[in-house]
Amino acid sequence: MATEEELTRLIKKELGLESSFEDAESVPFSGKNLVITTDMLTEGDDFPPGMPYDAIGWNAVAANLSDIAAAGAKPLGVLMAWGLPRIVPEDGGRQIAKGMAACARENKTKVLGGDMNETESVILSGTAFGVARYPLKRNGAKPGDLLAVTGKLGASAAGYLIYWSKRERKNESEEKMLHRFNYPPARAQLMAELNSKGLVRAATDISDGFSSAVHNICRESEVGALVEYIGLPMYDGFEEFCRKNSKNPLELLNLGCDYELVAAIPQECFSAAKRVAKSRGVELFEIGTVLKKDVLLEKDGKLAPLPKKGFAHFE
Repeated sequence: MATEEELTRLIKKELGLESSFEDAESVPFSGKNLVITTDMLTEGDDFPPGMPYDAIGWNAVAANLSDIAAAGAKPLGVLMAWGLPRIVPEDGGRQIAKGMAACARENKTKVLGGDMNETESVILSGTAFGVARYPLKRNGAKPGDLLAVTGKLGASAAGYLIYWSKRERKNESEEKMLHRFNYPPARAQLMAELNSKGLVRAATDISDGFSSAVHNICRESEVGALVEYIGLPMYDGFEEFCRKNSKNPLELLNLGCDYELVAAIPQECFSAAKRVAKSRGVELFEIGTVLKKDVLLEKDGKLAPLPKKGFAHFE
């Protein structure tokens, strides 16, 4: 079968759409742009065994709002289509809704409604709406821009693996990483402010993996990048988790499950962007530089290509 990217290109061609890949799409509306995205999450791939019902609801909303965030749009609302099996108890449905509402409130928006059907496993498919005068795209990065991420990385990937390990006993840092996986931030308000102030050129979320996010910006912007491994902000306890479980930290960052964002920011705007982030309780980390060509990783004083790796369906 074709890969997810190949199949997406084929579908876009049949629909007469542009071949570029974006986190969200936009249409002109009343002098601004209406930004729209849809994201489907499923039991197993996205909701591992033992995940609390409210965390399932939170993640379904966060996944959609992170795409709105990547476009630098102010969120307007979310619609959610529910697919539930009969074995989900009534209180389970209530808890899913509670988690959805909590995530929406965190991002100063609402879940407006949706649809429901009976399915063999839990499937939640959202559609989020936002508004921006000039939506961000992946294709705006320029050589010389700084690459930055909107928070520490790795906790969600570790949390996902902790669920699948089915271990009863977890240490304090593992519990914190599980919580981060269950209730990830979506950064919608931060990115809307950064975009409205002209402080960022391009962005994408890292829900399908860190290196694939960097490559996606580079491909759409027709540029390269230098990522400095020493600059990658690892979540507290993540590197120790990797050592204990014989995992390469960079490989694990490519697992996905995270809704932080990679952004290309003009060097002269970075200090102002950091101040905006700090005012919202977020730390913005510089991780590299946009180049004219080649996507590279600097680690231990050595340069090497940064492989494009990440989660993809049908692979």
